[in-house]
Order: sequence, then C-alpha cells, then structure tokens
Amino acid sequence: MTLLIISFALLLAIGLPIALAMMGASLLVIGWEGIPLSVVAQRVVTGVQSFPLLAIPLFTLAGSLMNDSGISERLFGFTRAFVGHIRGGMAHTAIVGNIFMAGISGSSVADCAATSRVFVPQLDKAGYGAGFAAAVCAACATLGPIIPPSILMVVYAWQANISLGDLFWAGVIPGLAMGISLLLVTAYVGYKRQFPKDHAFAWARLGREFRNAAWALFMPVLILGGFRMGVFTATEIAGVAAAYSLLVGVFVFRTLKWSHIPKILLQTAKETSVILMIVAAAAPFSWILGIEQAPQMLTNALMHATDQGWVILLLLNIALLVLGCFMETIAIMIILVPILIPVLNAFQIDLVHFGIVLLVNLVIGQLTPPVGVLLFVASSVGKVRLGLLTREVMPYLLVLLGTLGALTYIPALSLWLPHALK
Repeated sequence: MTLLIISFALLLAIGLPIALAMMGASLLVIGWEGIPLSVVAQRVVTGVQSFPLLAIPLFTLAGSLMNDSGISERLFGFTRAFVGHIRGGMAHTAIVGNIFMAGISGSSVADCAATSRVFVPQLDKAGYGAGFAAAVCAACATLGPIIPPSILMVVYAWQANISLGDLFWAGVIPGLAMGISLLLVTAYVGYKRQFPKDHAFAWARLGREFRNAAWALFMPVLILGGFRMGVFTATEIAGVAAAYSLLVGVFVFRTLKWSHIPKILLQTAKETSVILMIVAAAAPFSWILGIEQAPQMLTNALMHATDQGWVILLLLNIALLVLGCFMETIAIMIILVPILIPVLNAFQIDLVHFGIVLLVNLVIGQLTPPVGVLLFVASSVGKVRLGLLTREVMPYLLVLLGTLGALTYIPALSLWLPHALK
C-alpha cells in the first residue's frame, strides 16, 4: 500500500493525468507483487460494467443539448422578469436561473459555461464588473451536482450501493439552501456597491417570459414527477432528460439543428470518456487498497482516535476540502468512497446524508485554487483574469462553507424529504 500511494503521488507530481497516475501506480504494485496482468484487465472491465453508469453519458448529452437549443437563455429570461427588479437583479437572475438549470443538466461545468457565456458580458456592461460577474457564474454553478438529477450522485450511489432515488430527493433542500445563501451574499454585495436594478417588476412581462420558458420549466417537473410516480427509474431519468432536450430544441424552439447533433455527440463522447477512464483506472487501484485492508486500517485508526461521530464528520470535511484544492471531483469520489464506507458504517453515519455532505465538499473544491475547475471555466469563457475572479468569489466560498457546516450537523436537511416520500 505504501508503494501504491507513493508512486501515485509521484506520478501526479510530474504532471500525469489522474487516470494514468492511478493506472501506473496499480501496474507498478501488481508487477512488484508478481500478480498476473490479466487481473488489471478484469478489474478495469468490472469497474465500468455497471448499469447506473449509463446515466453519465446521457446526462452529459442532455446538458449539451440544453445549452445548444437555447433552453438556458429562456430560463434566464424568465428569472430576469421574476427577480430583475431587485437591486443587483441581473446577478440574482443568474443564481435563480441556475437553480432551474440544476434540475436539468446535472453538471456544474456545463452550467458554469452556459451562465458565463450569457451573463459575464451583460453584467460587466451594466457596471457590476467582470470579476464579480464571473464569480457569480462560478459560484451558482455549484448547485448543478446538488439539485437532482446529478452525475456525481449517480457515481456515489453506485459506489455506496444506496438508492439513487433517495439521494436525488436528499439533494433538493440542501441545493435550495445553497441557492438562498448565494442570493443573500449577492443582495449584501449589491446593497454595499449600489448595483443597479434591472427593471421595474411587471406581471405582463413575467407572464410573457413564463410562456416562453414553459417547456424548459416543465423539464424538472417531468423528470422528478415521473420518477416519483414510478414512470421511469432513476437511471432512466438521464435518457428522458436527453430525449426531452432534443425534442424541445428541434421541434418546439427550432433552435437546435440536426447538423449540430454530430458535434454534440462527439463532445459528449469526449467528456464521458474522461470520467469513465478515471472510473476504469480506479478499479484496480481500489482493489489493491482493499486487499491491503486500507478501509479497516482507517476505521481502526479513527475509532482509536475518537468515538464521536461529529468529530469524524469534522475530520472528513477538512480532509475533503483540502483534497478538493488539488484533485478532480470524480477522482476523489472513486478513490475515497470505498475506503470511507466501512468508517461511516462503524460510526452509524447515514450514507445518504454523507453523500450530500461529500457532494457539497466536492463542489466547494471546484471553487478553490489551484485546481478549481469552475474558476477556470468562468475565467476562460468570460475572459476574466483568474486572480480577480478568485478575490471576488471569496464571499460566496465563505457562505457555502457555512452552509456545509449546517448540512453536516443537521441531517434532517438532507434526510427529511427522502423519508417523507417513502
């Protein structure tokens, strides 16, 4: 196990992608121990041979179709008519719009790109400043993996062997809590900097924008309502989302052209391959950790250190936040979750509750340098200096940390809705 961890760290240090680093470390240990190389092939195939993982390419496709068909712009038009009259209304529009988008795409990166493309130029022109505009777009994109459906939820539920449906419902209240906290920060900054109001509230405009966005607004209702009534399974939700985005984009809005589909499919294949390469490479890596009894060693060490569940959650939060600064979210999940499950069971920590805590930790990591993917996306799409963006995102980062603390120590925020719907 020592050889595995040291070689993995060294391969990361020299700049190898996370999947190649895990595979390289695994091959080194397997070769050192004289284990047949056929074991690697078996573990890689087993690692990706799972029905729930089919949701990953379908959710990715749904997000791409949504962005290309103009669904996101129509959602933003409705939310602008709804909250634009508030001081700093355009910034509030981005956050409320992302609450709706999170119920469609399931991807923080896709939401960040769509929001940054629409709002950074508009907010900058309206006097908000490019740095603040990009910070808002990066921060509100963290809602994507928390409000169902979510790609990260699919991966965690598959690893932890828990109900994906329970995890979906568990994310609703935490996602809304995060959205409200972001709105409060924006309201405070807007009052302090005297940001402009977008326009006066008008019922006629709200009704017109609602009609324009009705097909887009119906999508989260279709997905979660259909799942709740048992029309389709949690895994099939991804296929429904992709099909709905395609039909609405091509036949209703008529903004999505058939000529765009090959490019969208190619992009989906590229993004999916990145995730599944990490999943595949992690299979032999996790297998070695398992046979070396890493989960049992970690459990015993923590049980000797403390017998308090709240202390364990605090330590795990700190560890996840630190790892989030340096590692990609999927990689953290794939490596750590199999190790942590015995620890969580030993301390009787609910796996659904911890799933939400884990996901919130991971999306906060996407806002922290040096590997904050949402910072890079907002900076690149919005053409904003990374240093300026990092300074402006700090208030949002702090309030998200506070929300994480509440979600960690008030399990009912995550567990009430799944239990109420059973």
